[in-house]
Order: sequence, then C-alpha cells, then structure tokens
Amino acid sequence: MRSPLTQPLPLAGERSKTGRSAVFTGVARDCAAHLPGVLENLRRFAATYREASFLFVISDSKDDTRTILERWLANGRSGRVIDLGALEQRLTKRTERIAFARNTGLDEIARGNDTGHDHLVVADLDDVLAQPVDAEAFARAAAWLDADRARAGVMANAMPRYYDVWALRHERWCPGDCWHPIWGRPTDETFEAAKFREVFTRQIEIPPSLPPIAVRSAFGGLGIYHLRAALSARYHGVDAKGRETSEHVAFNAAIAAAGGRLHIFPALQVHAPRQHLYQPSEFKWRWRMTMMARRAAEIARPSWRRMLAPT
Repeated sequence: MRSPLTQPLPLAGERSKTGRSAVFTGVARDCAAHLPGVLENLRRFAATYREASFLFVISDSKDDTRTILERWLANGRSGRVIDLGALEQRLTKRTERIAFARNTGLDEIARGNDTGHDHLVVADLDDVLAQPVDAEAFARAAAWLDADRARAGVMANAMPRYYDVWALRHERWCPGDCWHPIWGRPTDETFEAAKFREVFTRQIEIPPSLPPIAVRSAFGGLGIYHLRAALSARYHGVDAKGRETSEHVAFNAAIAAAGGRLHIFPALQVHAPRQHLYQPSEFKWRWRMTMMARRAAEIARPSWRRMLAPT
C-alpha cells in the first residue's frame, strides 16, 4: 500500500460525480456573528451536489443563531433546525454537550429521509468557516473520497497552520490526546512549557500540494464522510476516566474500526481561528524566542517532512 506521501493527487480539473447527494450538519451555540460567511460557504459546497439537505442542531444559544439558520433554510432549501434548549444544567462538560448535539443530528438523519444521501458533510458553524473556502477544493476532496470504497472520510487542512490537534490522531504526528498531558503535567512544569510541547509543536504548516494524509482521527472544522459509515458511529466527549476529550476521536475510531480509512485533504483549507494558534502577546519573552527559533528551523526543514514521513 502506498504511504500518505506517495498517493497520487486528484487532477486539478476533477469535479464532483454526477448524481451524488449530501446532508450537511453542524452544531451551534451563539454563532450569529459568523453565520453569514459560514452559510455562504455551505451554499457553494452544496452546489457541487445534485441534491443537498441541511440539519442544524443548536443549544444554550442566546443570540440570533436559530433565527438566522431558519431564515436561510426558508429560502428554498431543504432542512431543519433542532433547538435542544438549555443543556448546561444537565450536561456540565462542554464536550458532552457538543457530542450530545452531534448525536442528536445523526439520530435525526438516521430515522428521516436523509438516509439515502451519499455523503454526510460535518461543518463547524463558527469562525473556522466564516471566511471563504475553495469550493473546487471541496469538490475535489469529495471526488477523491468516492474514488476508493475503502475511504470513509476526508477532513480539512488549515491555513496558515493545521490547528485542530485535539481531534488529531496519527502515529507520529499526534498519537494521543494533546490536552491530557497538559492538564496532568508534573508540578514543576509550567503550563506554557507543556502547551508548547503538546500543542504548538504539532500545529504544523501543511502545503496544499501534498497528497491526502492518512490519519486515525482529524476534523479541522470540516469533514466529508460516506453517510453509511458515519451513521454507524457515535460521538463521545468524555473518555473512560471522565475527562473531556474531542468528540471526533471516538466517532472516527468507530469508523476506522469498521474498516473505513480517514484522511486529511491538504488542498481543502479552512482558516485556522486565531485563538487556537500561538500568539506572541500571550507568552513571556523566553517563549517568544523559543517560537522564533522553531519557525526559523522550519524554513530549513519543514515540520511536515518529519511528522508525516512513513514510519
């Protein structure tokens, strides 16, 4: 089997296959400020399909998120909004609430008319997709997914750096949960040191020209799955020890356990949210110098060559 770095790239002019359809889903809380840009991206992605429907799940929202979504759907689109109301009293952990909302969407799709669609497109409805994303790259990713029946899902890359390390699982790049070692760090290690080691060193720049990268789990704000594979999986936002964890890991692990292959598609780039990336103003001078040295070293030896080289 070819390694992730030697698989052929899709052709530049490759388009989505005629006859494909998709259901788009996302969860939201107080996303009103970002929705105009997000929904414009979803509109352009949906245009690459013969047929598309939408299912949005919201909870604990105090702004106009529901109104904006319902108004957008009412403009000739097929779909609905499920409002779960206040979940915070019942589900105190944020990742629990997100997983519950995502599973609610899966359940609604499974028992409705959307089960006949080919793809499930999972999209974050916040600032990750608030800026324009290349719809042709989305279509190429969807076509690449369909080119091999063993492929179950493709997820987005990000510019300027891949940011979603929490959802990432890859033998060399990020084999485990990045936040658990930070929360459980030794008493003599600072938060800054642990975060540099576990998060920032893994937020690498991935050139969009690279071929798809095989992973055990990823997300990055946008994923395209074969619907049949996705409906057999579930999201979980808490691990066996009761710790918060990215809900995508359990979902992707279930798909992989059933034989589905998952990849990051480098040409499909979202915009990494600023708050998830290294910001010099948040760190003392010694850490700024540390990052400057790392970035200088990356010029000579890009991190992706070391992280993504075949084991």
